[in-house]
Amino acid sequence: MTKILTLVAALVLAFPCIRGFARWERQGKALRAVVLLLALELFEAAIYDNENLVPRGLFHPGSGSTQLRLPEIFITLALLGRLVAKKLPRRIGFPALLWTAFGAWLAVELVEGFVRGNSHSIALFQAKAIIYVVGGIALACAVPVREYLDAEVFERLTRWFAPLVVVLDVMTAGHQAFAVSLPLLPLPSFGVIGSNAGTMFGALGLITLMLELGKKRRNLWTITCTVPLFLCTVLAGQRAALVGLGASVAFLLLATLASISRRRLRVRPAELFLGVAAVIAIVLAIILVPAAISGRPPQIPFSSTVQTSFHSKGKAESAQSRLNEFSLARQMIPKHLILGTGLGFQYSYYNPGSYMEVTSDLTEDIYTDLWLRTGIIGLALFVVAVLVSLGDGWRVWRRHSDRMVAVLAVALTAALLGFLVKGAFESDFENYGLATILGLFFGMLRSAVTSTATSLPNAPILLDGRNVDERV
Repeated sequence: MTKILTLVAALVLAFPCIRGFARWERQGKALRAVVLLLALELFEAAIYDNENLVPRGLFHPGSGSTQLRLPEIFITLALLGRLVAKKLPRRIGFPALLWTAFGAWLAVELVEGFVRGNSHSIALFQAKAIIYVVGGIALACAVPVREYLDAEVFERLTRWFAPLVVVLDVMTAGHQAFAVSLPLLPLPSFGVIGSNAGTMFGALGLITLMLELGKKRRNLWTITCTVPLFLCTVLAGQRAALVGLGASVAFLLLATLASISRRRLRVRPAELFLGVAAVIAIVLAIILVPAAISGRPPQIPFSSTVQTSFHSKGKAESAQSRLNEFSLARQMIPKHLILGTGLGFQYSYYNPGSYMEVTSDLTEDIYTDLWLRTGIIGLALFVVAVLVSLGDGWRVWRRHSDRMVAVLAVALTAALLGFLVKGAFESDFENYGLATILGLFFGMLRSAVTSTATSLPNAPILLDGRNVDERV
């Protein structure tokens, strides 16, 4: 009876939500839905350090064994609102077709998992990646790319969340956390930076910094607000997040070496010199002032945090545990090489941390996970879709007529590359927050690609001055 009443209440609440999303679509305000979802995911990552332990409330609605998350509800209702307000596009581009095919193959693997007798609950959870990634792409790419830029979405999000992130940085550095119970928002351990927060805020800071470097008049306050976001990645203490951010920064450094960067980024030599000098001065002050006050030898700040992230005993045991997972998973892959084992598949491996055999449904590596669950077909669809999308982003950076669109494209490409590198150590699909951000970023990148047909080769066809696949 409780489940029936919960379902009825959910349906009653769904209709006004769909109606509201449809109204935004008709009024040309689809950007609001994307920004709202992006802000909600950043806020959730900030207040909950572990998304698997989020208590029932606003971000974890449901009753009994029903496991629902806010992104899947939000994306589903928003897309239904779009269907109510607008018709489906007559054509879609090749990258959108690839992502649709990947989502369809996940649905096929869900059925295969049921046929093979895999865990139904785990299979349904893993199938939600269709909503998070493919649905997120469909939601974000419908918004013209200039709306993201004109509304200064990333800059405003950076300024909004910087004060909260500063509090988290200070509390995490001081090893302080507290529990508080608010209506619909219980906080069991506020003040601890989780791995998702480190990854998301690092990507947000990177995109915002690149956009500011591309402007004629930069906002120094916005640039300053990116500092605690990057620091959040360091304090998260997770190797995968640090490696992912490092990959993004390395990609951007290579991109700025190209001659096109001189026309895209407006960084004068004097500004570069002053920026480097300011960073050096701050670092020296942080190192030398505490040493002079305490009379102890200088110490590099956060060196212990970074050292622990890579070389602690716990991290070594975690690395060995994952190697055991990889080894066993790769032994099972050839048995179902083409079609995979289906969603919901579980296996046992030895965990050196607990000194016992444990049962798992993932390998922590998104690529090995896909190969094991969805076979070579699913892995190929994902890899090709990713490569085509990132390749389009690079073309926009080099050839787009709008400088700021080009800068946003290369920043999104770098952030996505960081997510995908991190996925080699911790599967993005198992973290619904990261999967949602991944889908939204790919959708924004797609919007940048379809924003012009004259500056890119093989661009989608324009009908009546509008791109036919801008909504998909």
